[in-house]
Amino acid sequence: MEFLSIFPLVSFFILLISLISRVIYLRKRGIKMSSKQNEKPLYLKFLYPVFALIFLLWTGELFRLAFHLPSLVLPEIFTANLVNFHPLKMTGAIVILLALVFWILTLFHFHFSLRFGLDNKNQGKLITRGIFSRSRNPFFLSIDLFFSGLALLHASLFFIVMAVLTIISIHFFILKEEKFLRKHYGEAYRKYQEKVRRYF
Repeated sequence: MEFLSIFPLVSFFILLISLISRVIYLRKRGIKMSSKQNEKPLYLKFLYPVFALIFLLWTGELFRLAFHLPSLVLPEIFTANLVNFHPLKMTGAIVILLALVFWILTLFHFHFSLRFGLDNKNQGKLITRGIFSRSRNPFFLSIDLFFSGLALLHASLFFIVMAVLTIISIHFFILKEEKFLRKHYGEAYRKYQEKVRRYF
């Protein structure tokens, strides 16, 4: 049970370190990964601090679980485990492990096409092989799986709400990204959509 407490935090650091390592590698190869759009929409300027605060709360909860610390910010009604069922916790750990596998494979199969943001002037090659032949969005699927697994492993109201919000927000972003990719890659992306499902 001690392993199940610390596993989400360790898994999160694996996700983070692998992504940072990939970004550093690509930057050394001269690949520009971020959008260069200077003018951000007003709503994003408001949402960034909100997302940062939520991320800090979420990370704090991972540390709290790992080291059995009392909650200093959130009330107990949000942090208490609603279901203490060992098979459910093990299922959550397996889902998190699956998320890690998807994440690592995705970063590897992206090759030099990893990008953050939608930028008409900075798009990599359309990747349709490897894990991308099984899912059009393995990167986002990994995140969905991680948050879902965490909600199963520690079924608190906070982690359940975070999982639901993450899945919904990622889905809407994917819809926006698909519209962008259809415009940018044209018929090649439309054929890819016909062959490979959005998630599984």
